[in-house]
Amino acid sequence: MVSLQTPFQSHFCGGTLIHPKWVLTAAHCQEVGSLDVTRVVLGAHRLHLPDRSVQVFSTLKSVQHPEYNPQTFQSDILLLKLNGSAKINPAVRTLPLPVPNTDVIPGTSCSVAGWGSTFNARSKFFPLMETDVDIVNRKDCNITWLGGISESMLCTATPGAPFKGFCDGDSGGPLVCRGRVEGVVSFSGQYCGDPRTPDVYTRVTSFLDWIQKTISTF
Repeated sequence: MVSLQTPFQSHFCGGTLIHPKWVLTAAHCQEVGSLDVTRVVLGAHRLHLPDRSVQVFSTLKSVQHPEYNPQTFQSDILLLKLNGSAKINPAVRTLPLPVPNTDVIPGTSCSVAGWGSTFNARSKFFPLMETDVDIVNRKDCNITWLGGISESMLCTATPGAPFKGFCDGDSGGPLVCRGRVEGVVSFSGQYCGDPRTPDVYTRVTSFLDWIQKTISTF
């Protein structure tokens, strides 16, 4: 899990290490903090406490998907190239990308993690938090979101359970299903984790070619 921070060490978005030199996150994180001057923190659990497992990098390059639309959140995906190679160890690991041409079946249990707010609270909850969520049928999600859900998105909710999902500060973090990063946290409703408005993620499978081309080009 990756924490993207301002130069003053304030967390604003999450991300996923998919290569020793590359982090996957959401394009809309550029609107929250300047990714050109971002601190990229790997291996942390509590952001406000010293930890020997932590590795800190700056960014050499940010590559936003060329079709990103900030109004509709289509193609809400971005890659950050680090100024060095992460040292892979038990605290810092890369997360595998999805298998090409696959989709996550509705009802699949996945997990989402981050350092964001808890239940719409304004203060940040410093320990890394994780919760299980279920994949929602894309057609049903599209009805809720009035036609705003495309094939390049995934939706999650946990009907019948207390509000569970991502919140402010979790943007860009991973949706992990079957041990792979299947989604990137994109947008949600007014209330965090409200099953009446499923959480929405960028579907990583839809962008595998772009990811691989970007990494090989830069």
